[in-house]
Amino acid sequence: MPVKLKNLTNRPVLIRLNSGQSLHLAPRVISADIPDVEVKSNAKVEKLRKRRVIDLAEGKKKVPPVKEVKGEPEGGGKTKPPKGGKAKPVKE
Repeated sequence: MPVKLKNLTNRPVLIRLNSGQSLHLAPRVISADIPDVEVKSNAKVEKLRKRRVIDLAEGKKKVPPVKEVKGEPEGGGKTKPPKGGKAKPVKE
């Protein structure tokens, strides 16, 4: 589940993530969604939270898009002719 980090101070904050990457937060800025594994069991993040330098917030949950199904299948409901033969006319 993604999380967001918020810098609660008026100074920039540098946070080292579990993957080895660094996150630079400007004063009073909220980060983009990052995976929660980047901050789990991270001593630096816990220290900054206890000092009220940063705050963790739950990010948006990623939900797979839902494909809408309507009355007719794709292609208008008409079928393609079989290979090597002729199609029967469609009654409308």
